[in-house]
Amino acid sequence: MAEVQPGQILTGTVVSLQEYGAFVEIAPDVTGLVHISEVDPDYVENIHAYLTEGQSVQVKVLAIKDDGRIDLSIKRADPEWVEEERPARRAPGKVDKEFNQRLRKFMHQSDMIQGEVRRRRRARQQ
Repeated sequence: MAEVQPGQILTGTVVSLQEYGAFVEIAPDVTGLVHISEVDPDYVENIHAYLTEGQSVQVKVLAIKDDGRIDLSIKRADPEWVEEERPARRAPGKVDKEFNQRLRKFMHQSDMIQGEVRRRRRARQQ
């Protein structure tokens, strides 16, 4: 496995399809897993609609785990692949003042509506 390094783009052959992904042989006796989420940029519900056993595919080596398992990606092997930027996460424990203001406004409006509903019910019952 010394010849396989993370970041490499290799040509491999799909040797097995499972519900969760495809096993791709990237060198003699060296097989890695392309998780179903790494097959195509779009959501893949049925891997059989995208791949077949024996098919030749370009894959990118994502990682080689301590136990020797190899994570591969078909979608990231595409030269036009662009990693989506995820919005920055708020630090844990940091208060989002804008959210709290919106929540207070929503709760106030909800209380006002509920009060009006109760008044109308009482008026109908009398």
